[in-house]
Parts: sequence; C-alpha cells; structure tokens
Amino acid sequence: MSIVIINWRGGENDPFTYFSACMKQAFERMGRPTHVVNLDDSFMQEMARVNDEGIDFVISWQGIGLDIGATDADPTTLWDRLQVPVLCYHGDHPCHMPGNHKAMSPWVEHIYSTASFAMFANRFLPRRSGASFFPPPVSFTDGVQGRFEGDFFVFPKNIDDVESTLANWRAAPDRPVARFLLGAADAIIGEFRNGNRNNHHDIIDGMLDAESMAILCEDLENEELVVRVHLHMLLDKIHRNTVSEHVINELEDVPLKIYGRGWERFERRQNPRHEYLSFDAMSDNAFQYASRYGILDAAPIHDSLHDRTVRAMGNGSGFLMGSNWSYETFLAADYGNLFFDGTPGGLRDRAERVMQSPEAHRALCRDFAQQYKRNFSLFNFIKYFEGMSEMVKTRARG
Repeated sequence: MSIVIINWRGGENDPFTYFSACMKQAFERMGRPTHVVNLDDSFMQEMARVNDEGIDFVISWQGIGLDIGATDADPTTLWDRLQVPVLCYHGDHPCHMPGNHKAMSPWVEHIYSTASFAMFANRFLPRRSGASFFPPPVSFTDGVQGRFEGDFFVFPKNIDDVESTLANWRAAPDRPVARFLLGAADAIIGEFRNGNRNNHHDIIDGMLDAESMAILCEDLENEELVVRVHLHMLLDKIHRNTVSEHVINELEDVPLKIYGRGWERFERRQNPRHEYLSFDAMSDNAFQYASRYGILDAAPIHDSLHDRTVRAMGNGSGFLMGSNWSYETFLAADYGNLFFDGTPGGLRDRAERVMQSPEAHRALCRDFAQQYKRNFSLFNFIKYFEGMSEMVKTRARG
C-alpha cells in the first residue's frame, strides 16, 4: 500500500513540485512508499497503475483535483469510486478557489496550515465534516549547510501593487461594492500599521452586517455566500501586499535583494540599496536562504507561519517575519524579535539587531526552529495524516 501526492505544475513559480518532492522524501523516511502523480494528460493512466498496487490515502495541495471525475449530471468523483481518503492540505485562505474547499464527499478531509483559515471554512463553506488545523512541518532541506555569505536581506515576494488595486476600485465611485472594498482596505491597512492584532478576514466580516450584505448582494446580483467569499478574495491580498510594501519603505537604507514580479513602481525609485531580481521555480531558489542577514517574509494573514519562514528554519537561516504568529501560545516562549508588524520603526529596529550581529540572529532563529520542531515535528505531522486517513475510511464506510 502507498501514498499518492497529487502535483500540479501550473502554479506561479511552481511551488507544488517542490512541496511534493519534500513531502515524498519525508513519508519515505518513515517507511511509506509514496508516488507523486502529476495532474496532466497522463494522470488517469498513472492513477490506474498506482491503484493496482494499492493506495492508503491521497494528499492534495490546496484541494487540487478534488472534483476529478465529477460532472454536472453526476457529482461522483474518482475518489468516491476508488474509495480512498483524500486529505487536502491548504496553505491558502478558503476564499481562493472555494470549490477546492468543499467537503460534501465522505472521502474528503480538509486540513489547514493556519487556524483562522479552518475557522472560516467551518463557518461559511458547505461541508459534511469539519475542517481541522495542523501547522506545517519543517520538511524543507536545501543543503545551505551553514554557508552564509553576503551582507544583505533577501525578500522573495511577488506583489500586486496596492496603489494600482485601490485606483481600480476608485474608478467605480458609484458602485456600492467599490465603496465597501475601499473602506475595508483602509481598515485592513490601518490594523497592520497599528499592531496587526486582528485577522483581516475578521475585519471584513465585521463590516458585513445585514444591511451592507443586502446592498452588496443586489449590486453583485448574487447570493450571500457567493458575495461574501468573493469580497474576501478581492481583499485578501491587501494585507500581504501592505506588509510587503512596508518592508521596502521601512528599510529604505538597508541592503535588500527583492525577488519577484510587480515591483515596477518601487524600481523607479532607483534606490542603490535595493536590487530587484526575478526567479523561476521554487525548487531552484535555495540560494535565497544563504545570505548572512537571512530572509524577510510577508505572511498571508496575521496568525500564519509562512512556508518561506519554515524553509529558512529547515536551512538554519535567519528570518524576520511580518506576522503576529502566537509564539507564546504555541511555544511558551518570547520570540518577538523575529516577528514584525506595521508599527513605525519596529521592523527597522529588528533589522538593526540583525545587521549588528547576524550570527546571534541566526542562533535565535535556530532556537526558534528547534522549539517549533519539538512541538510540531515531521513525525507527528505524518502520524496525524495517517490517523486522519483511518478516520475518513471509518466514516465513509460506516
């Protein structure tokens, strides 16, 4: 019997191929034969071959492939026919591709890397079983092996320019939806600048009272759930892009190498301390974790520990993360110097400490990583998935 990981190579910078390879290696270190099956023209043929050997369970990143085999006339999926558990592990909020987050089949289980993502799914999305939360393990090992060179921070981040986004919404001043989006964006940006204590999706929902929702449903000509999810999707990146732009503005005189698209407005400043570069597949960018100062990371939501920080942890690299991740709750220790919000000067002070002693900063990051791995080990992650697969089998056959 084996484990199948569904892989899709079409994502921006192809993150799933890298994730799949790391997870395959992790499961096989635990004695579990694992197949990575690409979602392409050969998928059904390869699944048939693997199924002949026997499948314990399937892992789907972000719920990709959840509806394979279903049609408008017959919602039965491939997984219902094969009768194998599909464990969907999500690093994105459920407002993105909501069809990949539904849980109407007894063979499907959704697990989220962030607690607030699971909360949203359980509150608003149709499901027969509740979504759960399990933090991501440190499964990334790229072979940096302690060789750190270069006195600069690395900031790997694609961006959608906040000014351009807001300008597009201002272009429709008579639309209730445009007014709502601008008001919510202002509240999200203000929260980050004032300490980043509240989940920006909770801010959005707090503004969607019954009267506002009725107006927005009429404007968008759709039902409440569709409108709610759509508004969350439109506003989701405001938070992360605000964090990203804050990094560039706050560290104006700090040496940065910024990898990613969307930075044209900032490139035009011609800041000699900032270098803008491009990168391709995630599997080819281990070099980004080898500078003496380490990486800067912008989490997608205030309670998230993002995969780039987790990858830095796997490499013994330094990091500063734009998040309010609850280290005191999860690790019972204070790691506040590794996390930043939009409070003026906060990130600048942390960057100063790093530049004054990169070795001491990396030591603190390694201590954080060790504590994290004790609480959320790769072994426990795999055992959690194995336990969930057995639970799904019992439920579906019960």
